Amino acid sequence: MKRVVVAMSGGIDSSFSALWLKLQGYEVIGVTFRLLKEGGCCEIDKVIVVAKLLDIPHFVIELTNEFEKRVITPFIEGYRQGITPNPCAICNRDIKFGLAMDLAMKEAKADFYATGHYARLSTYKGYPVLTQPKNQKKDQTYFLALVKKERLAKLIFPMGDVPEKRVALEALKSYGLDLWQKAEESQDVCFLKGLDLKSFLSKYLPKIEGEIIYQEKVVGKHEGYYFYTIGQRQGLGIRMGKPLYVARISPEENRIYLGNKDEIFSDKLVLSQTNFHLPFELWETPLAQVRYRSSRAAVAKVERQDEKLLVELKQKVFAITPGQVCAFYEREYLIGGGIISSSS
Repeated sequence: MKRVVVAMSGGIDSSFSALWLKLQGYEVIGVTFRLLKEGGCCEIDKVIVVAKLLDIPHFVIELTNEFEKRVITPFIEGYRQGITPNPCAICNRDIKFGLAMDLAMKEAKADFYATGHYARLSTYKGYPVLTQPKNQKKDQTYFLALVKKERLAKLIFPMGDVPEKRVALEALKSYGLDLWQKAEESQDVCFLKGLDLKSFLSKYLPKIEGEIIYQEKVVGKHEGYYFYTIGQRQGLGIRMGKPLYVARISPEENRIYLGNKDEIFSDKLVLSQTNFHLPFELWETPLAQVRYRSSRAAVAKVERQDEKLLVELKQKVFAITPGQVCAFYEREYLIGGGIISSSS
């Protein structure tokens, strides 16, 4: 019997994953990662109840220090540098499918590692890759673009084949697990703990008044460049009789530069920290997705230079933002990704 360790948060997705794997005949062991000293996305009390009703072992791994060092601190420092980090993608690479996966599989002596992510495993051109789930509205493959390819063979994503979340909820209820009132949604950035971004960053980054510039003229003041992101329209406090957007952030000058919407589009970008699920040499017709929920743009040219990737798109895309992830697809297959360093 194959042994699988399931990352359990107390939510519907991970609880269903544990149930489904047990019904498939796996020897299931649950694990919960304590990432925050208080609060967060995990409800350990619920996990304990689920594990007891499923009659599976469960253990907790303490990762608060590592999570702060590898995810929270780089997140804050990213904004200090004037970029917009993607903490979920970094957490998936370094924690959930990195350190946490290693520790859990070693402790459980497991053959596989499962989570409640909405993704599926597949083979494309002879290589293991990730592909979109049946429930495409919940597609989380974008956030998995930085997960190392050598991890894929050990992963199982039960939610990838579930057409609707309510199906998982009903399955849990039929098994006696009636712990959720509805198909609850998890919070994307767990460590914000319900705070808006500015309120969270204000705890770590001081307010420093600076200028807001439009067409080389000062049109307003801000309390810190790190409270803004490329493409932002709301919350600027500027009345110019037309919509304006954040076009550029200058930490050195402590300035925010605004532009008209057509100035925020670009078709060239540079990626660092690149990661390839499909060998780069086998790419044929890649599509680029530069942020979560954005549409994918056809790639006109892509050139690899050491650890960087120079990308030119066939059409201009709105608000390509340094710090965000660019994920690459061929059809439904996720073939790689990287972190946006710059755009033009």
